[in-house]
Amino acid sequence: MKQQLTSLGKFIGLNLDFKPREFILIGIIALVATIIMLLGDQAIHLLRYQHKEVSEGELWRLVTANFTHSGWNHWLLNFTGLVLIDYLFQPVISQSQRTRLLVFCIVLNTVFLHLFMQLSWYVGLSGALHGYLIGGALLSWSKAKMMNTVIVTVVTIKLVAELGWEINRSTAEFIGANVVEEAHLAGSVAALIYALIFYIGQKIKKGA
Repeated sequence: MKQQLTSLGKFIGLNLDFKPREFILIGIIALVATIIMLLGDQAIHLLRYQHKEVSEGELWRLVTANFTHSGWNHWLLNFTGLVLIDYLFQPVISQSQRTRLLVFCIVLNTVFLHLFMQLSWYVGLSGALHGYLIGGALLSWSKAKMMNTVIVTVVTIKLVAELGWEINRSTAEFIGANVVEEAHLAGSVAALIYALIFYIGQKIKKGA
């Protein structure tokens, strides 16, 4: 199995060999989100994003909203995506860099939603996950150009499609809540900003 994964990785431009300790990041996030789910509706209402409460100073909701979910189906969908994305980039992006990217997308995603939308409330990790996927592709661009070109192209097409057409009806039914497509765009923009900062920093280091 390991040999097959390595061969697949070489074909698409990635080395899929990885170590279990690389899953520490998503393990911590999954644990926090699971505890919130087990605590029930009261905890979810206290921690989810709510425009009025954030405007009144409850800034923690900008972060904790990403770890709250509308139900177990929503939880399952988000963490399946997180595991797959993190697994994909483990061999080509360090754990510390992945952590910085994901945290940046988690925070900036909800900040953008707060500044540019009037959502009454928001839960979930999907916005940050879109950013994580786009950002991972941009940060590892030179290591897997073919695969990363596909990722950026497909995600861009998806963003345009879901903003123009209702393509997330089945997902909304599955998670029992509306899909906030704007969060996907916000997370992707956050990733672009992170990648820009990263490459400017790299250029400055090389010129120093």
